[in-house]
Amino acid sequence: MPREDPDLPLVRALQAGEDQAFDALIDRHQKGLFRSIFRHIPNEADALELTQETFVRAYFNIGKFQPSAKFVTWLYRIALNLCRDHSRRRAYRRSLRTISIDADEFVEQPQLLANEHGPDRQTQDREKVRAVQEAISELPQDLMNALILTALEGRSHVEAAELLGISPRTVEARVYRARKILLQKMGEMGF
Repeated sequence: MPREDPDLPLVRALQAGEDQAFDALIDRHQKGLFRSIFRHIPNEADALELTQETFVRAYFNIGKFQPSAKFVTWLYRIALNLCRDHSRRRAYRRSLRTISIDADEFVEQPQLLANEHGPDRQTQDREKVRAVQEAISELPQDLMNALILTALEGRSHVEAAELLGISPRTVEARVYRARKILLQKMGEMGF
């Protein structure tokens, strides 16, 4: 028997018109949701905007929420759909450009590495991180979503399947295919 959704009392209060319940839901889920979105869209400004848009859509559609799924699952599904749409729009804009430069590609990523390594090692490590991020961003959306949810966010295949609306077996297959493609791309890049 599934566990009771800890957000359900707040959701019911919000559905009854108690807007302060929404503030509590935001406080509860904002950081995790932002981190998840940032893994899909590694641009801080875009990730913040998509996080806010996720909550706006949740607020205006809270009447449609059915407790057959957990609120957090519903919220993350909204976010994943927004990430997918954002990626499609971005890919379309890129296809229209010929020589122009996308400034997003030059935004510095947060420093993920310890400062105890020498400058050469840090540079190599940053290049490797950028290469992995680039390779992940080039994956087909369905493979990228499964990989990010399981490998980067540490979710189980069952949790990822629930968020993506697919079976755990499909998640497993997509993660396998994504890893295989990443290994091939990293090899081609010399890593």
